[in-house]
Amino acid sequence: MSQSPNHPEQELPITEHIEELRERLIKSALAVLIGFLIAWPFKKKLLLLLERPLPKNLQGKLIFLSPPEAFFTALKISFFAGILIALPFVLYQAWKFIEPGLYEHEKKFILPFLFFSVLFFFLGASFAYFVILPFGLRFLLGFMGDLLTPQLTIGSYISFVIQMILAFGFVFLLPVIVWLLSKLGIINYTVLEKNRKYAVLVIFIVAALLTPPDAFSQIMMAIPLLGLYELSIWVSKFAGRKKEEEE
Repeated sequence: MSQSPNHPEQELPITEHIEELRERLIKSALAVLIGFLIAWPFKKKLLLLLERPLPKNLQGKLIFLSPPEAFFTALKISFFAGILIALPFVLYQAWKFIEPGLYEHEKKFILPFLFFSVLFFFLGASFAYFVILPFGLRFLLGFMGDLLTPQLTIGSYISFVIQMILAFGFVFLLPVIVWLLSKLGIINYTVLEKNRKYAVLVIFIVAALLTPPDAFSQIMMAIPLLGLYELSIWVSKFAGRKKEEEE
């Protein structure tokens, strides 16, 4: 389809949008599958890596209670690694889906969007792995002191760790998304400042949805999210100023 140099492409029929979305989803799923196959031979090393946030006295002592639990946990670990491996390609597919609706000068944002999306995702994942999980696990597992002895099943522990790492990775994308929306003129920093009190409520709701059902995990996510929201206001102000200068 021909495209004007100053205007987005003409509106496509809804069936073509659905077909393109289907194609992008299939490509993303295949990328995750390839990442899964790459990670599968390293499942034991990945398990040891995911055990490191545990207190030292519990490392290497995970148990399983049913015959298939260890196998399905290995699948879960490899699938998680496949998502991390395929993440840049998946983000690129998401961008290509929305690209036809953008002006020519807006399409130049693809490289910084992809770079900072991957960077901030792994910053969030690293923050969860190196800071939140070690501190949180020490608190949660030692809460009752010597009265109880923790015995963690491999399935529940790995699910908890993966959920926290992915959740923090995705919430750390907030400044990047706000930067892009500000560059596209969809939002500006004044909107974010005026709605700060509503944002606090939404942040705690999001933290409750993305973390395991315990108040400690939810608070540990909500606090960084509040900081990211304030950072997003600054990012939006900077992006909006640059956009006005370019115009």
